[in-house]
This record gives sequence, C-alpha cells and structure tokens, in this order.
Amino acid sequence: MARQVQGPMGAVKSRVLLSEETVPAPPYGYQMVKFRTDYANKTGAIETLSLVREGGSWRVVGVTVE
Repeated sequence: MARQVQGPMGAVKSRVLLSEETVPAPPYGYQMVKFRTDYANKTGAIETLSLVREGGSWRVVGVTVE
C-alpha cells in the first residue's frame, strides 16, 4: 500500500517525526503517526501512517501524503 502512494514521489531523502497519536477505534484502536518527509520529487510533504498492532508487530493499514 505504501509503495503505491509514495512511489511517484521518488526515494525518501529525509523523514522527521511530527506527531504520534493513539486513536480509539474498534476493535483494538490504531496508532496515527505523522512525518514531514522530503522525497526526491517532492519536499516538505506531510506523510500520515495509520498502524494496527498484530501479534508482536505493527502493520500499516493506511498512508496519505499531502
């Protein structure tokens, strides 16, 4: 999923964490993480990832880039 959204912007040059938020949603909630990301073809993008905890690891379930 992430590759489809981020692919046209090229390689990541830098990524800085802006915020992290726990969102209560059924069944277990999810984590929303925002970054300011510089891509090869777009600088200063705001990248938002939605993650769910599955077993002992995190899985990306949503990606937006503004």
